[in-house]
Amino acid sequence: MAADFYDDTIYGQILPVEREDDDESGLMILVDGEEEFLVEPDKNGLKLMDHMDKWVTAQGAVTEEGDELLIRVRDFTLDDDWSYGDDDNW
Repeated sequence: MAADFYDDTIYGQILPVEREDDDESGLMILVDGEEEFLVEPDKNGLKLMDHMDKWVTAQGAVTEEGDELLIRVRDFTLDDDWSYGDDDNW
């Protein structure tokens, strides 16, 4: 079965995941409480490790193979990083 590749922007929560086939734990981004995007453990993916349980908008290349979704994160923004200006703008 051939894998599908496409660029996408996803919004979800960063959560830990343990895979049965290896001893390492990894990360996933859970979107809409349903879709699990496994985060590729490259340079940008590993940066998300410090932000467990936070909400993120991630841009990257998605690979769909069977029921598994994998994202290679190119750029991300945490909800906490959004700039709302100073308190007077509220």
